Amino acid sequence: MKSYIVFCLICMLPKSISAQVACTPTTAPGSVANVTSNSVILQLPNCCFNNITGVTCNPNTCQIWLVASLDTAAGTFDADQSNPGFLSLSPYPSAFLNNSSKNYFLTSAGLLSALPCPSSTKNNFKVGKDGQCSTANCNGVLPVGAVTRFKYLLVDAANTKLLAETQWSDSIALYTPKTPGTGDGFAGRSGAMVVITAILSTAIGLLLLLLLIGCLLVTCSSGKTKEQISTFRESFRIPRYDTHNLKNPSPYDNLAYERDTKYATDATLPKTAAMTVVVVPSDADNIKMQNI
Repeated sequence: MKSYIVFCLICMLPKSISAQVACTPTTAPGSVANVTSNSVILQLPNCCFNNITGVTCNPNTCQIWLVASLDTAAGTFDADQSNPGFLSLSPYPSAFLNNSSKNYFLTSAGLLSALPCPSSTKNNFKVGKDGQCSTANCNGVLPVGAVTRFKYLLVDAANTKLLAETQWSDSIALYTPKTPGTGDGFAGRSGAMVVITAILSTAIGLLLLLLLIGCLLVTCSSGKTKEQISTFRESFRIPRYDTHNLKNPSPYDNLAYERDTKYATDATLPKTAAMTVVVVPSDADNIKMQNI
């Protein structure tokens, strides 16, 4: 019984050495497409490991590592991190290969000195940046559409010793690509896009209708004006005409007639009787029409 207790204490000792800080990895705020079908952009743990005391390394030798795991394999790493070779227990090429895989991998996120506290810049880390890589701790892509969780580690690179760790992130679901030709045609469009498209289409239709009506009005108005001007001008060239549209037609003298030398002196419309123009000297300003 005593030996069993001693064995349990020895198993628990390595885990008691690492400290867990009150930091939780989150997706990078404001990043475009911070979650895709096989990658995630996380916020680096600035100010998470700066207050750890009793560490055996300095900021230029302490390393930050990331654990990328399926949601169901978080407990598997928690059990493996007490192993001295925990950094290579689940190499990337075989991390998600089959049912017997551990379904997690570790990759380096840089030195502690690269994470100033406080930070004046956005320090993000893209999980899956190296694509389908083949080295043990490369930053490879995640299984498409998987549900994942992440954790940062503070490691002494000299003796591969785990010094501190963050808490596990919340579950982050990756997107599942849709097969072309399936689903609704508006699946990739938000409700706001559909509303804006409908409003713009309606506005363009109304604008075209107003332009058409304006063109018709201008055309009709222009034709009528030309006709009126032509009729007005012609009225000064006709000295006399018959009111044939009345019940009892009779010749009508056009008082607005003005003689123009470039037109013939004869009336341009048929006359009912010969006529001459006599200018009365006493009243030269008035033109009187007399029948001969």
